[in-house]
Amino acid sequence: MTDDYRQILDRLDALESEGAIRKLKATYMRWCDEKRGREIGDLFWEDGAWEAVGVTATVGRAAIADMFEASPARLTFTVHYLTNESIDVHGDAATGRWKLLEPCTFRGELPLWQGGWYLDDFERRDGVWKFARLRLKLDYRTPFDEGWVRTRFADLGK
Repeated sequence: MTDDYRQILDRLDALESEGAIRKLKATYMRWCDEKRGREIGDLFWEDGAWEAVGVTATVGRAAIADMFEASPARLTFTVHYLTNESIDVHGDAATGRWKLLEPCTFRGELPLWQGGWYLDDFERRDGVWKFARLRLKLDYRTPFDEGWVRTRFADLGK
């Protein structure tokens, strides 16, 4: 195999990997909005991690599924919008970064705006891409009628 041919195959693999990662991330966001908690766990490797940066971390597919199964009691309505996508593939490992805007409702009563970013690590094992580590950092969470200038982080309690 010539070096030129190898480079073409590597570029094709990177493009196909970006597409698979993009689809994985879109599935995660859709399933969050559809409240498919148990299924969300399947998007992570068994040793995967989900982290709210500076707040909490959940490790393991089953624990992540449990967390998302309980989530609709707190966030009864969510719509996730992602922008500013950046995906970097290096063989069987990749990173992805997105900006998040999320209108949502807390406990069915409080309409909120949330915004921040995702920084995710992905791994390909046996030809399948899944989350190895997902990190979410919220820059603001505010009641929609107050905005992030007046109330940058709403105190939601438990």
